[in-house]
Amino acid sequence: MDKHRALIAPKFRKVFDIFDEKLANVPDVSWTKPKGGYFFSLEVPKGCARRVVALAKEAGVALTPAGATHPHGKDPDDRTIRIAPTFPELPEVAQAAEGVALCVLLAAAELRS
Repeated sequence: MDKHRALIAPKFRKVFDIFDEKLANVPDVSWTKPKGGYFFSLEVPKGCARRVVALAKEAGVALTPAGATHPHGKDPDDRTIRIAPTFPELPEVAQAAEGVALCVLLAAAELRS
């Protein structure tokens, strides 16, 4: 398990660093920082999760469906996105995290306008 942690911990750290830089001051955006596991939850402004996932897909970033963490995949607030940075290599994780952060910013701006 220590070897496995050594492989995936830097990927999580990279995503957290990018999200801290890009999203820390965005209203209604937060994310969990678990001490283990293969994914974490990203909370975006209410009504934005499906849009973030769609924007990410258009940009070439594959995410799990919005609401995947909820029963039957139905997030009543359309806020939760599961982030799983374990499979890609670290440079790809960094690119994807940057892309997701930009998608969150765009979806939030669309919501406000």
